[in-house]
Amino acid sequence: TGQPVLGCEREMANAVPAPTLFDILATLPDPRGRHGQIHPLPAILGLVALGLLLGRTSLAGIARLGRQYGPPLAHAHGFRRGKTPSTSTLSRTLQTLAPDHLEGALARWGRGQHLLAAYAPAAQAVLAQMRVDATTNEHKAALRLVGVLPVAGKVVLGDAILCQRDLAEQVVDSGGDYVLIAKDHQPALAADVAAGFAFEAAARGSRRPLPPAPPPPPPPGRTATTVDKGHARIERRPLRTTTLLTLGGTWKGLRQGFALTRERKTRSGTTAEVVYGITRLPPGRADAATLLSIIRDHWRIENELHDVRDVTPGEDRCRVRKGSAPQVLAALWNAVVHLLAGVKAPTRPAAIEYLQIHSDKAHELIGIPQTQ
Repeated sequence: TGQPVLGCEREMANAVPAPTLFDILATLPDPRGRHGQIHPLPAILGLVALGLLLGRTSLAGIARLGRQYGPPLAHAHGFRRGKTPSTSTLSRTLQTLAPDHLEGALARWGRGQHLLAAYAPAAQAVLAQMRVDATTNEHKAALRLVGVLPVAGKVVLGDAILCQRDLAEQVVDSGGDYVLIAKDHQPALAADVAAGFAFEAAARGSRRPLPPAPPPPPPPGRTATTVDKGHARIERRPLRTTTLLTLGGTWKGLRQGFALTRERKTRSGTTAEVVYGITRLPPGRADAATLLSIIRDHWRIENELHDVRDVTPGEDRCRVRKGSAPQVLAALWNAVVHLLAGVKAPTRPAAIEYLQIHSDKAHELIGIPQTQ
């Protein structure tokens, strides 16, 4: 029921990066022939980025934007003839671009900058996000993020880098529950959970009857498994829980530990990885199957949230399907999303609306000289 999930997404997030987005676009090689370069490539890409930033959801809408602003915008972008390109010119140009060149340039532009996002899988929506720059880290940003979220009655799920005692304490003090993954950042905690399983297995083994027989299985509700098939692979994910934890007193509200094994079988072989975690949810509220379902929501961050950022707005209306144009538009939209994160607005639509009213701010974000 709309459980907010904290997930760390390393993405570009500077509102006014140095160099600017427009500067980066100017470094891309132009794949067009000499006779096809009526309009400079950086000017075309800058116009597309500006259109996306202002909520234009199709190349036709972006072309209209250029005509509406007229010669001042055209000259600011670098259109030498004072006119912006038509829809067909925009489409042909995007189709010829090499997406790997654009994506590589954008990656260099955003290196070292990322966002921390709170995502509600049931609603498929970002509840809030904060930029993480060189002066802070995901841990501190997560503490601020939890402070502004309605955590009471919800389950906060964080990956390994967010598995911190003070974050768990803040979630509990706010009336929420947590499910946290423990990896290299908390080796003692992961070892404690693994030891809990070893103690339980030894205890069950000591109670097995004579003659020797396999130890009895864990109690009902302590194990669960999901199996997914598709794309020429089989993924099996068994999860086990334990309540034997020696570090429970140092983590506020800690009630259970769990071990999740990720097994993937493909034509080339089988791989397996075991991750450990902890939760405030007691066995009576969250058995192994429930925890496995909650953790699967975390995996959806990597799929749904990434897709939301990478899909062009109004994709069904855009109808750009030829050549590399869809991938180029997706890359530009991804960059625009990170620029929008620097606008002080409660939601992304609100940020776009603000920029539509204050278009000079949109020019500033991209790095285009202000028009008169």
